Amino acid sequence: MTALEWTTLLVCGTALVLRVPDAVRGRNRTVFGILLLATVCSVLAVTAVYTVIDGALGGRHVTSLILRFLVFATVLLVGLRLARGLGDARAYALIAGAPGRWALALCSVAVLAAFLLMDTTGAPAGLQVPSTDSNATVAPYFTAAGRTYPAYISLVLVPPLLSAVRGRQPRLVRGGALLVLLGALFAILTFPVSLVPAGGLHFVNYAAVLGYVGGLVLFWFSGLIAAPSGNAKATLRRNRG
Repeated sequence: MTALEWTTLLVCGTALVLRVPDAVRGRNRTVFGILLLATVCSVLAVTAVYTVIDGALGGRHVTSLILRFLVFATVLLVGLRLARGLGDARAYALIAGAPGRWALALCSVAVLAAFLLMDTTGAPAGLQVPSTDSNATVAPYFTAAGRTYPAYISLVLVPPLLSAVRGRQPRLVRGGALLVLLGALFAILTFPVSLVPAGGLHFVNYAAVLGYVGGLVLFWFSGLIAAPSGNAKATLRRNRG
């Protein structure tokens, strides 16, 4: 698990640093914001860092609650960016419209309610394991609630990502779409896996993050190649021709 934590942080941090020059020039700052949030989430997910930060905040695992809301913000930006970039109006409406707003609101309320129902005093880092009998019932629902909104966004993105993978775009674009698709599928799996004791949740979580971030990096590389060559197809937007 420690290796997964640091590997994910390294990948997110490296992708963020690579995007700094473009962000300074004002190019696609949304993706930079996504990578910044993903890096912050990765930092908070490292057990050693989590313990220090949460201790400074009172040791009641408020950090775990903050982390989940940061993940919600990250996946919202990812969903909007990819739906717009893939040119899928239906997916964009499901994320930015009333269904998406209701999903975000309900998932946020569920996370907060589950957190308030738990006794977080003395619980392990991340609240992944119940520390008392009173937490045994609520803790899995807290974890599942935190996975519901990312799973919703990922489910919405699956159809346009499949179309992009099967399309006639350059290989980097199709490769990026495939990586994001794999990340989306893992993100969808996090919901049922979170309800199963010892169900490999950590692996599925980090696989989802790595898929999304790796795909965004490939999309960026395809844009770099397209800019000097003038190849308009080597972009995130689907080729409708």
